[in-house]
Amino acid sequence: MADFDEPLCGCLQDMFSCLIVFCVPCGGICIQAYSVDKATSSGMVCPFLWSCCLGCIGSAVNRGQIRQKYHIEGSFIMDCLISCFCGCCAATQEYREVMNRERPK
Repeated sequence: MADFDEPLCGCLQDMFSCLIVFCVPCGGICIQAYSVDKATSSGMVCPFLWSCCLGCIGSAVNRGQIRQKYHIEGSFIMDCLISCFCGCCAATQEYREVMNRERPK
């Protein structure tokens, strides 16, 4: 198992996701739902509802799905803490990670 390839506080590396998360209402939730869908092909509705209805816990569940797909180290408790205190940065990190790993080769 490995860590995320993308740094948590590297959101300025991708201005698109950074602007969506910080300037669009519910932008972080939408970016995260898109990332989970792109990684798992499970659709965007459930990840969106997880984050909307359960807040940090729902975001942690979504982050866990991405970690599970790419065999990234971590725990549910750490996902909850990151989602609670660094939610915007976490959403952009997950988006960048999925985009880099799913890029056609």
